[in-house]
Amino acid sequence: MAAAVVWYSRDLLYYTGTCQPSWLVVLPDTYRLFVRNGYAEAKKQVTIGADHLEEERDAERLVLYLRDHGVIKGSVIGMELDVLPVNGWRQWQDRMPDWTIEDVSPLILGQRQIKDGTEIDSIRRACRVMDLGHDRLRATLKAGMTELEVAAAIEDVHRREGHAGIYFMRHPDFFMARGLCASGPNLMRLSGPAFSLSGVGLDAAVPAGPSRRVIRPGDAVLIDIPVLVEGYHADMARTYTAGAADRCSREMHRQLENLFTFAAHILRPGMTWGQGYQAVAQQADLSGIGEFFQRTVGGGKIHYIGHGIGLELNEPPLVTARNRDPILAGTVLALEMHLLQDEAFALKMEEMLLIGEKENAFMIQTPRTLLEVL
Repeated sequence: MAAAVVWYSRDLLYYTGTCQPSWLVVLPDTYRLFVRNGYAEAKKQVTIGADHLEEERDAERLVLYLRDHGVIKGSVIGMELDVLPVNGWRQWQDRMPDWTIEDVSPLILGQRQIKDGTEIDSIRRACRVMDLGHDRLRATLKAGMTELEVAAAIEDVHRREGHAGIYFMRHPDFFMARGLCASGPNLMRLSGPAFSLSGVGLDAAVPAGPSRRVIRPGDAVLIDIPVLVEGYHADMARTYTAGAADRCSREMHRQLENLFTFAAHILRPGMTWGQGYQAVAQQADLSGIGEFFQRTVGGGKIHYIGHGIGLELNEPPLVTARNRDPILAGTVLALEMHLLQDEAFALKMEEMLLIGEKENAFMIQTPRTLLEVL
């Protein structure tokens, strides 16, 4: 590539410290940030030198900048084609008919996968906000509340502690409430864009997340509500019961806890993500829970146990059976697994895991147990 033009807000934040609407032009030996809106704020926020930014709303000025810096006819320009709308791509093709546009997103996401110390500190603060919400929930959850009331209670704490009130997914038309919440029979209803246990939402307009269902004594309650703090996400799921859990649910959840401990030990640099997935799936089989592991309603299977997390809620890598990329230290995972048997139990856990050079570390303090609120 002769140059890259970066415009997506999360990538701008990563490289420049601001996500004011801008174009970041990157050349082999220099770069420039053309700020389209919020220039005064961008100047306060950027982590790049002031001589590398200017206020500019006309995309033609950007094209002239590229030509002035030696980008010749036939050059390849990188853009984030996974998030650029087709009409936007056509506009850029019209502006740059002599150049070929290729996707730079894989390179960007590869750089973003490895977190430095500052990023990890921000993720730890997001994890702390997550923990505070669950602290409140353990003190307030009870039968008679609706799923919506439960979700609102934890979201209220998250917002007061610094959650930005939004999360970012690098997918078009991703629709969901601010997180997932489901209870009782709603755990057995697959709905919306989530891979697994999702909740059914308030109505057909957004069919995922909390509903107005009233939680009954003994119901299992899934809470999977992420936060965004200082630009970085934390993602955690815990299963609660409104009252005492039955013996089967306790035993199955204990097996799930053991599987998380195994995964945290086995996912190490030196193997691929696919090999890590296979090791965890085999351990589930050896533990006698393979038939329930990552099962979907109706008997299917999800061949996936987690995803990267950072400036976006879901980032590379995906921990899937087919991922041949190497496990890299400095990756932060949202490791998520569940056990499901139709009409019997649905138990899910999601945990933040930092992959280290020598050992891994869980990042959440909320207990990894079946949380019985008596």
